[in-house]
Amino acid sequence: MRRGERKFFSYGRQMVDEQDIQSVVEVLRSDFLTQGPWIEEFEKDLAKYVGSKYAVVCSSGTAALHLACMALDVCEKSRVATSSISFLASANCAQYLNAETVFTDIQADTYCMSVSDLSRVLDRTPIDVVIPVHFAGHSADMRAIHDLGKMHGFYIIEDSCHALGGDYDGAKVGSCKYADMCTFSFHPVKSITTGEGGAVTTNNRELYDRLLSLRAHGIHKNEEQFVNVDLAFDEEGNKNSWYYEMPEVGFNYRLTDIQCALGSSQLRKLDFFISRRRSIAKYYTEEFEENQFITTPIERSDTKHAYHLYVILVDFNRLGKSRNGVMKELHELGIGTQVLYIPVHLQPYYKEKYGTNFGDYPISEGYYESCVSIPMFPSLQDDEMKFIAECMNSVIS
Repeated sequence: MRRGERKFFSYGRQMVDEQDIQSVVEVLRSDFLTQGPWIEEFEKDLAKYVGSKYAVVCSSGTAALHLACMALDVCEKSRVATSSISFLASANCAQYLNAETVFTDIQADTYCMSVSDLSRVLDRTPIDVVIPVHFAGHSADMRAIHDLGKMHGFYIIEDSCHALGGDYDGAKVGSCKYADMCTFSFHPVKSITTGEGGAVTTNNRELYDRLLSLRAHGIHKNEEQFVNVDLAFDEEGNKNSWYYEMPEVGFNYRLTDIQCALGSSQLRKLDFFISRRRSIAKYYTEEFEENQFITTPIERSDTKHAYHLYVILVDFNRLGKSRNGVMKELHELGIGTQVLYIPVHLQPYYKEKYGTNFGDYPISEGYYESCVSIPMFPSLQDDEMKFIAECMNSVIS
């Protein structure tokens, strides 16, 4: 890749091939576009891949978090803890249900939830649900969080939206080995894509049934739970084929057959996608090793990083350049970068509601002041990642 070429590299990008396209075309030519056989097929494939008993697909990763909280009866009396470095949805899912969002700081090395800060929070206030975020594709310290859960009695929802295809403690992320539920996103920049989409995995049958109902307006067709028996059954006691009931209000968070066919096709390539991401990450790490201004991400020995993001920390003060200036220089060279994320506790909504401010979570804030996400996607070619690394080292010097 020559510097004069005009190709632009975004920080993330989907990889869709002809097999994926044909999978979608087959559905478009079939009888079902929305609620057909591919939904159950994708759910079975996903559950088998991650090693969970059940999977429920839905319209987005945000919807997955919302459904998981609803399934645990999160309400205005509940407190939900999550880390401040994440996308807004990790905190907002509690707000949808009028619960209190409680923030924790992050680990300085993995950028995931700080177990020690969570312990500090638990010592001062009871928490009902903890949502650890597997940031950038690296699992949070789930064994330690699970141990705290046994001590303090909270539920655990893993926000695994960055980490599909990764491992933790000998199991796939999403297996729910240390959690009640795990949530995923299938946005185009994630490990696999359905365009937009998400999922919840669980090993709990009651939660699974509740998730299915809440995903579809709160409707169920379980005849053992019907209330209006006179409407549900005919004179011979047979269930009326059209009948359903809505015992609680749910949402239309369903995914379509079109999207699920794409998801199943993408899932078959997931191991390749993760292998390629890890190769790119290894190359970047080696290329930046001698750069005194750059800190590269780490991988703990109990974790297989999925590298949804490759985030470097840059010492901009020592460098003598602003982050905005560096990002503009790189953009002119055709390299897209991003800041992921602004600490959620600094958003005006949370500052006004809870009085949070700069200085409350110093590790999160320090991370934010120096983080830059650089291009990471499996279709990145060897010469392209070489070009990107050379430009990074040239600009950040």
